Amino acid sequence: MANPTIKYYPVGNGDMSLITLEDGTRILVDCKLTAKSDESTDPKICDVKKDLLNSLQKRSGNYFVDVFILTHGDRDHCHGFKDNFYQGDPAKYGQEDREENRIIMDTMWFSPMIAEQYTNDDEDAHQCEAERRLDLHRNNHPDKDKPGNRIKIIGYDSNKEYKDLNHLRAVPGDVVTRFNDKNQETFSIFIHAPFKIHLDSPDKDKNSASIVFQARFKAYSWKSDFCCLAMFGGDSDHTTWAQILERTKRFKNDVNQQALSWDLFLAPHHCSWSFFNDTSEDDVQATSLEALDYARNREAKVIASSKKIVNNDDNPPYADAKKEYIKKLSSEDKFLNTAVEPNESAPEAIVFDITANGPARAPKKTTGSAWASAGGAGAAGTIITQG
Repeated sequence: MANPTIKYYPVGNGDMSLITLEDGTRILVDCKLTAKSDESTDPKICDVKKDLLNSLQKRSGNYFVDVFILTHGDRDHCHGFKDNFYQGDPAKYGQEDREENRIIMDTMWFSPMIAEQYTNDDEDAHQCEAERRLDLHRNNHPDKDKPGNRIKIIGYDSNKEYKDLNHLRAVPGDVVTRFNDKNQETFSIFIHAPFKIHLDSPDKDKNSASIVFQARFKAYSWKSDFCCLAMFGGDSDHTTWAQILERTKRFKNDVNQQALSWDLFLAPHHCSWSFFNDTSEDDVQATSLEALDYARNREAKVIASSKKIVNNDDNPPYADAKKEYIKKLSSEDKFLNTAVEPNESAPEAIVFDITANGPARAPKKTTGSAWASAGGAGAAGTIITQG
């Protein structure tokens, strides 16, 4: 079997990452698929749709991902969802869907926060598809657990609209080991957020209520330690990370023991200042710096999924935020910006092979197909096996 991989796509100020496990299971985290990136011949614009399709499997001639995780509903995290992902009864997937290469999501991870704040058509389409799947469970439909209908609720909902579906729910502190109806012995996800406190807040904010999780890889099933820990945080801000630190340290058990550690850290909100404080004039929050102190070794890397970071007033990305990350790394080259890797004139996805010795940067692109195949191959600490 091939090594697991993590691929971080160059999508400007946005997020789109593909986790591929050694058995071929694929987990897509967020998406930003635009006509410009799909159709341009400009080498400065990566054809992420083409590469994603090249990295996916087909079933009955149709592209699919095992799990799609939307961290939150901002457009730069779900752009293109409506047009590129299939919504509806998978048994009705038709010729037009096939011609448009619409991707079937065998399982969706759904945050109730999305249900409470609609801001764009792609988010609305995601919500409608989630509700379709949830209704199958409410009605005990015989197809509710089939690929293309599966769903997992992540976090709480302030209005308790989904309280009758708690059997589908995973909350902060839970560890998920089952993906697309298949148990994984060398991969799991520790869920850090969203917290109920953010959902109940009168100043409810999508970013602070992003799904935050740690992807955990083992070299062998019998190992107790992890060969790679990768942190994904959507647009989570410093208030979220303060809660993550407090709650994870409060519950000191075997599940939480390494929950703050990381080898790869996807900078929240596209390397904006919000991870460190509210405005650029504010001092850096000690809790944000502490979160970065959990880097496991000198090879730890921060990835900024953003446009090129330059010294101006843009936020995101923000040059002073980049400086704070670099201070916590062993060298400046451990900070990677998707817009300029391997170079600004022809950016490619940043790909890591997950080896027994940790994440290793995959070889750079040499032909049109060689690179695309890379990656194609704080609570009680409950272990979750459903999903």
